[in-house]
Amino acid sequence: MPTTIFRVQDKYGRGPWKPGFSESWVEDREDLDNLKAWPLEDVRRIAIEAAKHDLCLGSGCKSLEQLRRWFTESEFRNLSELGYRAVALKGAIIVREDETQCLFARGRPHRYGAREVLLYAKRDR
Repeated sequence: MPTTIFRVQDKYGRGPWKPGFSESWVEDREDLDNLKAWPLEDVRRIAIEAAKHDLCLGSGCKSLEQLRRWFTESEFRNLSELGYRAVALKGAIIVREDETQCLFARGRPHRYGAREVLLYAKRDR
């Protein structure tokens, strides 16, 4: 059943967890080891299957509370300055999940239909 997924992404629909880029914004924090990436071989297998059905695959969260585990307020502030936004994506089909995230598929690229949401309260600077 299609659901709404929350994630942080840029205007192209790409998330910030990228080789060579993550090191520039991820803080050294105690709970970082609790955030595990999906096993690459599993993602490859699921991505091939999704592509057969013209689906776009991505990682996200089922709630804003869950998303806040992945991005501290200061990390998100830094990402915001680099053009990233917290968004809600409707029409997602969850293909795998654990306690911190889900792998989902949609029938269109993540940049389409992304509605910006408030992950942390805005502060005066």
